[in-house]
Amino acid sequence: ANKMAAPRVSANLPLYDPSKSSLAFGNRALPKLNRELQSSDVAVRQQALLLLADVLHKRENLVTALKEGIPASLKQLLPDKNATVRQRSAHALGIIAQHALGRLAFLESGLLPALSQLFSDEDKAVRLSAHCAVEMCCRTSEGAKGLLEAGLIPLCVEKLSQETDTELKDVILSTLHWCFLVETSQGLAANTIQLCASLLKHKDASVRSKAAQVTFDLSLPLEGKEVCYSCGCIPALVELLSDQDKDTRAQATASLMSIAVITKAKHTMVEQGAIPLLTAQLEHTSSEVRLNTIKALTLLAEAPKGKGELRAQLEKLKALVNTDTSDMVRKAASRAVEVITWTP
Repeated sequence: ANKMAAPRVSANLPLYDPSKSSLAFGNRALPKLNRELQSSDVAVRQQALLLLADVLHKRENLVTALKEGIPASLKQLLPDKNATVRQRSAHALGIIAQHALGRLAFLESGLLPALSQLFSDEDKAVRLSAHCAVEMCCRTSEGAKGLLEAGLIPLCVEKLSQETDTELKDVILSTLHWCFLVETSQGLAANTIQLCASLLKHKDASVRSKAAQVTFDLSLPLEGKEVCYSCGCIPALVELLSDQDKDTRAQATASLMSIAVITKAKHTMVEQGAIPLLTAQLEHTSSEVRLNTIKALTLLAEAPKGKGELRAQLEKLKALVNTDTSDMVRKAASRAVEVITWTP
């Protein structure tokens, strides 16, 4: 028997997705979406949030979204009973926070404290989206100041300690880094360095690297250097100089350079075997890392035992004076040679 030919569908036709239908209107879709965000039907709210995320990815739609009061509507949805609604609302706010105008709306609408309420949500995806939105807002100094002024540093540090998930720890460390670039006193008061001292030994390379970065940020004031010394950061940082991960080694070098300013720290670093590990970093591809390495070695040369050890590394440093591509590295290497060879 002859079988009927199966109807053939052209493979080139675009697939029709009914959930994308209102996107054809771009900007004009926003008033409708805003009404749907306020619907009493949870399915309508979920669908509107899904479409909104697509619409917001186009920069030109953002201005309309702000005029329509979308951030205020999203703020109302953050405590929604439905976890998907909470997660998608936080995610949409994260997209808004990518733009300068969006960050301004964030700060004016008190969105940072509102999002921080979700840091304790029972749903991990909700917590992650909330932390990501806050981190995105803090990437500029205005956003970071907003978080500092809202007094949210102790909460972020507490959550960094409590969260077991690597991705969450990672995002929170980034948020703290942006904030400590602006101001360190709240971080020091919240015992952040003590927590970072344990995270320097974390199994995940990105967490180790960011913990070393935050340690560096907080070690810039003298009080921070003292805390780094007293809570045992130095042995952990020296160990990170031989870490598999390049970024982690770079961050550890910067932190050690900063802490080595205090005399007792110099002696501890020399005793922990920092000099041969730092010397290996002189071949790092980043000129910034080479510069930080030389500065750290120069400080360690001020300790008598350090100077003795560094005399054996003079040839490497002299080679950098003549051959390094970076002017700053050449100057720093020249200064290091002077300090090592100086005799009273």
